[in-house]
Amino acid sequence: MSIKVIIYRKPFKYWYPGTDVVKSIVKRYGDRILDGDFIIISDKALSTAYGYIYDESSITSVKTFVIPTYVVSRIFWCRIFGKVFSEDILKILCKYNIVKLARHKKLALRIGGFKHFIKPISEAGIDTTNLPYEYVSIPIKEINDIVTEIYFELSSILHKSLNLLIVDTDKCFRPISLKSIALSTRPSKVKGIIDLGGYAYLIGKCFRKFFKEYPTPVSYKGIWIGLDKILRLAKIGNSAMGYGAGRNLIEMYKNLGINLNKHIKWLDLARIRHYPAVVVRIPKNLRKLI
Repeated sequence: MSIKVIIYRKPFKYWYPGTDVVKSIVKRYGDRILDGDFIIISDKALSTAYGYIYDESSITSVKTFVIPTYVVSRIFWCRIFGKVFSEDILKILCKYNIVKLARHKKLALRIGGFKHFIKPISEAGIDTTNLPYEYVSIPIKEINDIVTEIYFELSSILHKSLNLLIVDTDKCFRPISLKSIALSTRPSKVKGIIDLGGYAYLIGKCFRKFFKEYPTPVSYKGIWIGLDKILRLAKIGNSAMGYGAGRNLIEMYKNLGINLNKHIKWLDLARIRHYPAVVVRIPKNLRKLI
């Protein structure tokens, strides 16, 4: 059942490490937010603002990771399942530098373990987009603590009863016949979401007709409205926020007009309009329907 919501979407300056997220949101939406509104924030933008980034060029001793990386990425995902899924991102994966990919896989194994190592892209919630050089954003382990701090700061400043939802573009899959659980491809602290890493990606893509696909809600603070409703809000918010400089490295370079042989820099990212946070309002007469 589709519903009508009101979405407030304003551009922000790029959230560099050290950005005051609360101050930034208040500046953009302080005069718009009402009781019961949902503030939806990009997980990757939040990770960057809080300094949860890692320079993959610093990863050494990757020779032992080249062969398993080749097997998982080139053979398993590109040759076998690349034809089955026909995903554009898998085509990019097949052409990506194998040594750089091995560095990425080594970090994924360290952070998320084997179930995330075998995922084709964005393993363990690690993301390469909207960051310069060879930096990647990594998951915030104490995400619920940070979300709680942001929630109470915003509530105190705005004197409003709010709901705060952190969303990642990485997929999760809810069984069509069940509304209280979902299989995610990355870690999440939201009740009912089960992190299966690459296994969830494989299950969700192979058995599409049995699942509904959503972005992953990573953390939530507010009135509990049920997982199905949170998933639907995540999809609405994710669509409104967009992809910043791009959905992947190739798209980033194209949108920024930079040669693939050069590095993207911090100032390059500042040239793009970013929407790391949006406000979603459900009209009172429709809140029981969502």
